[in-house]
Amino acid sequence: LEYLACKRHLDDLERQGTEEFPYVFDVEKANHLIDFAETLTLAEGEEPRPLKLFGFQAFILGSWNGWVHKDTGYRRFRTSYVQLARQNGKSVLNAVPALYYGNFAGYQYPQIYTVATKELQAKIVLKECYKFIEADKELSGTKTKKGLFTIKDYKSEIECNLTKGIIKALGRDTESIDGFRPYFGSVDEYHKHKTNQMYKLLSDGTKKLKESLISVITTAGFDLNSPCKELYDYCVMVVEGAHVDETQFVFICQLDKEDDIWDEKNWQKANPLWTQETLENLRANAIKAQKMGGGELRNFMTKDLNIWVE
Repeated sequence: LEYLACKRHLDDLERQGTEEFPYVFDVEKANHLIDFAETLTLAEGEEPRPLKLFGFQAFILGSWNGWVHKDTGYRRFRTSYVQLARQNGKSVLNAVPALYYGNFAGYQYPQIYTVATKELQAKIVLKECYKFIEADKELSGTKTKKGLFTIKDYKSEIECNLTKGIIKALGRDTESIDGFRPYFGSVDEYHKHKTNQMYKLLSDGTKKLKESLISVITTAGFDLNSPCKELYDYCVMVVEGAHVDETQFVFICQLDKEDDIWDEKNWQKANPLWTQETLENLRANAIKAQKMGGGELRNFMTKDLNIWVE
């Protein structure tokens, strides 16, 4: 499926700007978001270091921002579904565009939302934003100079001082908000959602916006009747070409059906943020899964290999 997502992009480049496909890929706009991401600092760990995107992360961000309508210049993709195994930088992938679309996309008073089943879960993405802001004096400000962002943790939100926008975390108990128009919305770990309430809350609020993006980034789950599995099935149809939806972005990393789950060479398909530490952790998890079976096996298949398992 990852291959098919890339093939779709290449096929679209061949037909861009035609009557039946009125979109073009703007490399400058794609690079603007990618370059912004790589100005950020990863503060977590032993010492701060610049954020360096993996290839798949640049592909996702570049696709979101680079594909635009040839006449209006508005972005093509309004919804996005990305499915990765755990520990592949999902929260970072939603924090970066939250900051970018909050302050640097040229849109005034943007409403940016990170949502989850509980506000605490929704704040995971928000806290990734906090880390990026606090690691950079231009973003956070100093005693004598106001920063580009102001963190208001007691309100679970960030003020975007260039655009007068907000980045806010919302839980499932939020049923309605006056003037709810998300310019960018992220749905974290959608597989945990029992209903599509939060997803619809975001998507329904975009109807009058000329461009917006609702981003689902999740791992696979255990409930084959969940709204996330329904969206996954739909996105598989899109990327396989069985259904046409030009405004839905899809990037799914998982093993192929015929792959041996115990063959280490296959594990990287579900784990694009691949390092030696990834391999060692998966080896340890695979040993437990083989010996213990049951829940340990289901967890290994679902969370480490990104396969939907009942």
